[in-house]
Amino acid sequence: MMNSLRAVFMILLFLISSRGLNADNFLYHQIQAVILVTDPDQAADLITQWSESIRGYYLLKSSDHVVIRFPYTEIGALRTFLENLSEDVIEISPEAFDLREEILGIQSGISSREEILKKNLSFINSADVSGTLAIEKEIILLLEEIENLKGRLRKLTVDRSFARADIHLSFMEQSLPEDIPSSFEWINSVNFYSFMQGGF
Repeated sequence: MMNSLRAVFMILLFLISSRGLNADNFLYHQIQAVILVTDPDQAADLITQWSESIRGYYLLKSSDHVVIRFPYTEIGALRTFLENLSEDVIEISPEAFDLREEILGIQSGISSREEILKKNLSFINSADVSGTLAIEKEIILLLEEIENLKGRLRKLTVDRSFARADIHLSFMEQSLPEDIPSSFEWINSVNFYSFMQGGF
């Protein structure tokens, strides 16, 4: 029974073992943008379609606000896309946050707990019943802590791989030009509606 218990815990440890992360980027990129568009719904559709076409996805889509996640390597392409999509890019504000310290801290926490877990597993065969129960409780606690840290590490892996863009859509209303008086007085006296109908 002791051997089977030890085997179970070893399998669990293997399943949550650390995996290497990309070494090329430790930054989390965020972009805030405001663009002027004539058709907000169509613009929102095109933005989400663009994100999906480059292996990204969207978190929010409405007639005035779109939130997308996309590969950070496409940040330059996003700027070009928004310029081509909109009548005007009113604002675009990129930010970057260094995740290196947080990632390294989590990795260190996982490694230290895995070392303790291995030691506890090595004590199971030689422990008595009460000792085994105590070791089991500590192992379960360690596994929960490791899994929690792994979850945080997975989120950071997504953050360093996918930038986030919050894009606000400002609606440009199509309106008739203002009625500006002409310097020619006779033009101001013309009823253009009647004129277009064929008379003054």
